[in-house]
Amino acid sequence: MTPGARSARVADHVCARLYELGISTVFGVHGANIEDIFDAASAHPGITPVIAKHEFAAGAMADGVARMRGAPSAVLTTSGGGALNVIAALGESYDSRVPVLAVIGAPPSNTVGRGGFQDMLSPPDTIDLEVVLSGVVGAVAVVRTVDDVDAALDTGAATLRRSLPAAVVIPKNIAAQHFSEEAGNRRAHIDAPADVTAHPDPDVLDHIAETLCRTAGPGQVCIWSGEEAARHRLGGAVTELADLLGATTVVSPGGRDVAGPGCAGVTGVMGHPSAHAALAEASTILVLGCRMSLTDRAGLDDILAERTVVHLGAHPPRTGGVRHIGCDHLEYALAQVVSRVRRQSRCVPGAAAREVVALVTPKFDGPHPDMRSVIEAVGAALPDDAAVFADAGNTGAAAIHHLPFGVGRLAVALGMGGMGYAIAAGVGVAIAGGDGDTPRRTVVIAGDGSFLMHGMEIHTAIEHDAPITIVVANNDAHGMCRTREDLYFPATSSLNSFRHTDFAAGLDAMFPTLTVWHVTESGELDAALGAALTHPGPNCVVVEVDADDLPPFAPFLRGHP
Repeated sequence: MTPGARSARVADHVCARLYELGISTVFGVHGANIEDIFDAASAHPGITPVIAKHEFAAGAMADGVARMRGAPSAVLTTSGGGALNVIAALGESYDSRVPVLAVIGAPPSNTVGRGGFQDMLSPPDTIDLEVVLSGVVGAVAVVRTVDDVDAALDTGAATLRRSLPAAVVIPKNIAAQHFSEEAGNRRAHIDAPADVTAHPDPDVLDHIAETLCRTAGPGQVCIWSGEEAARHRLGGAVTELADLLGATTVVSPGGRDVAGPGCAGVTGVMGHPSAHAALAEASTILVLGCRMSLTDRAGLDDILAERTVVHLGAHPPRTGGVRHIGCDHLEYALAQVVSRVRRQSRCVPGAAAREVVALVTPKFDGPHPDMRSVIEAVGAALPDDAAVFADAGNTGAAAIHHLPFGVGRLAVALGMGGMGYAIAAGVGVAIAGGDGDTPRRTVVIAGDGSFLMHGMEIHTAIEHDAPITIVVANNDAHGMCRTREDLYFPATSSLNSFRHTDFAAGLDAMFPTLTVWHVTESGELDAALGAALTHPGPNCVVVEVDADDLPPFAPFLRGHP
């Protein structure tokens, strides 16, 4: 062994396996039972460890990187409070089918069941970590001996390939043990999950192409793209297929990145009337990687029941009456459909473009900028290659509805709707880079409630000099909750309206190197956002908005002109 060299530990082997999966940045919060893994990550030449301020945020950072890269990411936590804090983030990853690997350090094996600090592996005396994790990941593997390490990691890798999060629990003493070549060589003999790739039967693909061509004609086919299509960057293939069929195109909130020229808009509760009209006019609907949850399809069930609907994707739709064709690689399946349609002579060239029609919201005459103006100003200033994250709620609804198509990429965590997700996910992508290893400008659009929950991850962005702009829309309220109170419980005093918080002054005082703009009037928006999005490093724009400004959210607008 050369001077200064170190013997390979299980922790080093774990990091080597993470790197094999294409994971170059790991996120987490340091702690006693995970410190060996962090030490190994620091020593690995291809991995950058990032210390977050909270384990939920660390998990959201990993989730955001996985969404933008279309590849696995990882979060590291200790057991105890750390493991419990990351559960909410893994729940978002599970519901949205995002491949995040959680590596969780447990107390040394000889302390399990004997009062070990943060012991969660000796139920019912302790919390049952396996059971808790099993509800939010596709698979949990607990390492009991050094010989279990590769089997556990293989289980995790196979789960990630199914676009599901996974968890591997490693006791501290095992992580610190020497990992011998003999133990590594046993990997070939481990009964690990088979890597089975499911492709649709060629006859099924032929039938899909024949159905599409048989009904082709201006607007007679509508292609509806979702989050899986967005992660695999299928916009070009969707546009080509639409051109071949004379089809219209629409997207779910999670599939916004696929929208090309002439897209009729977004579907669902935050969607555009023009998108719903395009689906209503079609006789055949091809759904690509959209889960068709209620958020995606609200107001469309009657239309879908009367149309021929074919669903292609790794995961089945969340509604009945739809023919699902499962495929692990949507990109391959769509390419096969396009190839077959191209060979047909009955195609009608030229996509049926539609003008996007927005929901009509009540005119707002408050003293501050309205949310539509804020979002449109952000959209006008966005670089083409920006990564954009928006939290669920009123701010997210406005972003989904009013951001222009074709500028940047947008991710909104609608699975569990966790407040503060966008800030953490955006920070993670700004540090790790959305594509490859080159960071690009990341933009976060969040409300003040989200900032109060996880806004201190701006500290992480400052530590890494990350290229990120956080736009805080401050209405001194939990906006969506306040809106629901006003609409559905008008006789009850609001629980969700707060005294004014001066975020700009607070950030100025806390972080002297952070540039902060404070916008109180519409006339200040364009200049502030234009400066922020071309300014190097992290910065923040605080925009004062009004809690009475109704968002473009269909259930809230019934009865409004």
